[in-house]
Amino acid sequence: MSIRPMRVAIDVRGCIGQGAGLSVYTAELVKALRGFGVDVAMWFAARHADEVRARLRADLLALKPKVSLMSSRVPNVLLYSPRALAVWRRWPRWLPPPRVLPRGLDLYHAQYWPLPLDRGVPEVLTIHDMIALRHPEWCIPDQEVVHRSIQALAPRFAHVMTDSEATRRDVLELTGIEPERVTTVPLGVNQARLREVGEDERAAVRERYGLSRPYVLSLATREPRKNLGRLVDAYDLLCERSGAHWDLAVVGAKGWGEDEVIPQLSTPRKGRVVVADFIPNEHLPPMLACASAFCFVSMGEGFGLPPLEAMAVGCPVVTSNVSSLPEVVGDAALTVDPLEVGAIADALRRVLTEKALANDLRRRGRERARGFTWEKTARQTRAVYQRAAGGG
Repeated sequence: MSIRPMRVAIDVRGCIGQGAGLSVYTAELVKALRGFGVDVAMWFAARHADEVRARLRADLLALKPKVSLMSSRVPNVLLYSPRALAVWRRWPRWLPPPRVLPRGLDLYHAQYWPLPLDRGVPEVLTIHDMIALRHPEWCIPDQEVVHRSIQALAPRFAHVMTDSEATRRDVLELTGIEPERVTTVPLGVNQARLREVGEDERAAVRERYGLSRPYVLSLATREPRKNLGRLVDAYDLLCERSGAHWDLAVVGAKGWGEDEVIPQLSTPRKGRVVVADFIPNEHLPPMLACASAFCFVSMGEGFGLPPLEAMAVGCPVVTSNVSSLPEVVGDAALTVDPLEVGAIADALRRVLTEKALANDLRRRGRERARGFTWEKTARQTRAVYQRAAGGG
């Protein structure tokens, strides 16, 4: 007798438009779960569903066989606006919330926004970080509103997943959820990134982005938490001490608070800073492979995919020694205090000038990246689904 696959609806609001880390997580999880006997459907709330479908990530829409798309005609403003979230987090437990999910589901997986609260379906919530509650000065007010909603509503979910032990500790402390209801499920890296990047690809990317000289690469949204100001200071210090033999390439979308960084980027200096707002996914592996070093000195991350992706292509990494980042890189990168400009500059100098160290980091980085797969993430996620739905 065949067993019916578990029917799971996953919130894909984070996959609308280009997206960032949340979009990568959701898309990769949707694709990987199907290999573990999970009948995945993509769910979103929108009054005009056709418009939203047209803006979903192309790789999700192109999956074969196609992933089911489910939608509720509840407009986003009633679920996800700051004002609505402020109401939802005070929703009394005795008052049944409106049912917006389709019937026939075994489980609903919320990827970030802790809604909808549908009593008819067991629900799992992924909490990527709670940084806005720890450091509101690093975040826009709307992000703090979302994190306060997570804090209030997370205990109503059957189970909570976090990307890292660092975030799990924050969740336990800030929400009071029982430890057995919070499970760490690390993210993965696309194993195709482990391939060798050909010389033609490398040359094409170098020419397109004007990277004719050796360079240090950073991938980060231009916002205060990413610490780009200190990175640029460290780069200037490196050039002053060791010579301007390398450029600095900063790739990432414009974020709030970037006005603090832009004047610094345009200041005359010994070296050269190249800024790109966005690059297509297919350009990322060759850009990482060409880099002499990858530097990611964020002051706080729920997981931190960029260093892992850099290690996967064999680029030596310098990253922060705080939050989740040491969990991700282990001993396969140099870790530094992100507040210490001199320490960042010194770590870069070592990677750029000590060939044996750089080669060792390349080898260890690739080896470590092989242990983070989306298949492993999907397998552990399915185990959480089964537990939340009462299957073990």
